[in-house]
Amino acid sequence: MFHGTADELAPYQGGKSPIAPFPFANVQRWAGRLAQRNKCAGNPVESRGAPRVQRLAYPSYAENADVVLYTVEGGGHTWPGGKHLAGWVFGPTIDNISGTKVTWDFFVEHPRRLE
Repeated sequence: MFHGTADELAPYQGGKSPIAPFPFANVQRWAGRLAQRNKCAGNPVESRGAPRVQRLAYPSYAENADVVLYTVEGGGHTWPGGKHLAGWVFGPTIDNISGTKVTWDFFVEHPRRLE
């Protein structure tokens, strides 16, 4: 997951949004609940994904269902490394990490097991 701290459409800390009739959950708490559902083990591991990008990883040793949250400091409701949209609506886009490459690498490292 990628989420910007300056996202006014889906607020990082949770709360009301101008585009949804219901309040959003706090992003870090939501990621933690997803990690519990995926049976991830222990506390998350914090690191830097890039300058201004915090990486919070919850490993799932049994199910290969890791949860990873990239917090984009000052990022808006945009895709990191993607097209720059109208900043007055969507907020800033950062270019020091590619959301597409990081997501691709995640799925290469976590192939789905077909049964």
